[in-house]
Amino acid sequence: MASDSRDLGAGKATLEELMRERIRATIEAIVDEELEAALGAARSQRVGAVRAGYRHGKRERTLTTSLGATTIAMPRARIEDDDGCRSEWRSQMIPRYQRRTERVDEAILGVYLSGTNTRRPRGALAPLLRGAPLSKDAVSRLVGRLWEDFAAWAKRDLGELKVRYLFLDGRYPRVRIGKKRVRVPVLVTLGVCAGGQRVVLDLRLAGAESE
Repeated sequence: MASDSRDLGAGKATLEELMRERIRATIEAIVDEELEAALGAARSQRVGAVRAGYRHGKRERTLTTSLGATTIAMPRARIEDDDGCRSEWRSQMIPRYQRRTERVDEAILGVYLSGTNTRRPRGALAPLLRGAPLSKDAVSRLVGRLWEDFAAWAKRDLGELKVRYLFLDGRYPRVRIGKKRVRVPVLVTLGVCAGGQRVVLDLRLAGAESE
């Protein structure tokens, strides 16, 4: 029985390695297609004046996905604009400073918002990160962007919504305030639009003043 367990464990590890290899190859293929579209030509293809730039090597980049850290070879290229100015090509699929996929960031935020501090997500998500770096400062920056996104969402224009009904409700989620986990009242404003869809219009702590 012990031998069977060891063999099964090795099989699982091999399966994960194969899956990560497939992910690496898929990411590289997607980025390569993106670059080909930007250049207007495939690798080594001669298209004359239509070409918008040229490749100049690759660089290694580590991206943490839902299967752990994956090292990919990011292609490099110089792109020439309509005015003849050249600049380094930047991928839109994987921005310059992105180190994790959105699903990994969502998992990190989920652990943080459940009431832990900025130091503990790395330990809680160790099977997911699989050795990928995740510092306290990185978590703080991620949380900071979340608050910025929430502030922009709270100030969005609601003029185009055809709201027919309003519902006011309250929830008492458990959150971390300082070093304590407490339950706080959150007021929720829901709207039902003319088409029947329900929209969250506002979220705020009970007693918080409006700006």
